[in-house]
Amino acid sequence: MEEIYLDNSATTKPYPEVAEKVIEMLTKYYGNPSSIHRLGLESKSEVETARKNLADSLAVHPSEIYFTSGGTESNNIAIKGACLAKSNIGNHIVTTVAEHPSVTKTVRDLKRQGWKVSYIPVRNGKLNIEKLENAIQTNTVLVSTMLVNNETGYIFPVRKIKEIIERKNSSALLHCDAVQGYGKLPFTADSLGADLITISSHKIHGPKGVGALYVKKDTPLYSLHLGGGQERGLRSGTENTPSIAGFGVAVKRTFDNMEENVTHIREIRDYCLESVQNKLPQAILHSSKYGAPHIVHFSLPGFLNSEVVTELSRQNIFISGAAACKSNHSRGPSMLESLGLTREMANSALRISLSYQNTKEDIDRLINGLKQINTLKELAEK
Repeated sequence: MEEIYLDNSATTKPYPEVAEKVIEMLTKYYGNPSSIHRLGLESKSEVETARKNLADSLAVHPSEIYFTSGGTESNNIAIKGACLAKSNIGNHIVTTVAEHPSVTKTVRDLKRQGWKVSYIPVRNGKLNIEKLENAIQTNTVLVSTMLVNNETGYIFPVRKIKEIIERKNSSALLHCDAVQGYGKLPFTADSLGADLITISSHKIHGPKGVGALYVKKDTPLYSLHLGGGQERGLRSGTENTPSIAGFGVAVKRTFDNMEENVTHIREIRDYCLESVQNKLPQAILHSSKYGAPHIVHFSLPGFLNSEVVTELSRQNIFISGAAACKSNHSRGPSMLESLGLTREMANSALRISLSYQNTKEDIDRLINGLKQINTLKELAEK
């Protein structure tokens, strides 16, 4: 039975040319990019080509792009690096209840060290802008918000947040975790207005284990890694050149075909939304056509999401059970509950996330698979 992969927010299948580039780097351009001999210089050239591809995608200078091991490390460097660099100004962070664990846990770690944190609520996909504006004080050094929520597909008004920071004459830096929006939504560093932007390779059909951080010129940022001074001293450690080069190839293809692919993905997303609504009457949708083009999020009350995911996997259909168990706080509600879902809705939540490779036939298979699970449960209960 053909595989139906609908978990592209978790990771994506690399483009064929990405795999080819990684192999080429492992076998041909294998020199250390810090070496000054030919093999080192060839490797360095590949790294800089990738850096330029990323910079072009954000309309920034290549010197503002720093390679990391992925979105998690980029978020850590952005948040802790910015707070350490600006600790003489204050000790206050503003973030939202909907962030990825790599943001919430990093912020929580700073809170344990004495930093003050304001968590801005989100309900029905809308960030409470009034509370965010009131939260920004003279001692606020960082505002950190995602662009697209990784579970629901909610899009956050990052540019509007930047305008609030400016209107309040705040010196706070703005960090945006754009991992789920990069390659799906049209934006540049300037249009977002963020001083720090996190992106990841394996969400856009590149290799795992590599990401990047955009750091606006003259933005104060402390390094969390000391060593040989790679990445202009911000992130020491021998560069993962095969993955970096593959990342560059993935960026080039993604942005060369972005308009066409996103149009296709949005069409499949809308078909999925309609199919869930019309063919699964018990389903409760939590995402909409106004969200990110690649995510559909809904609950099936009465079904535990982990059991649904496991059963669909037996049918060679791969989706995600939303992360109801992952809390933004050491105790208290899960992220989904913080967004307004009940515990039952959170525990039965499912996420479908699409790529350019998906078709309407994939969605038909998914719906039929979910119907089979429902039928089996009804029979078991008789």
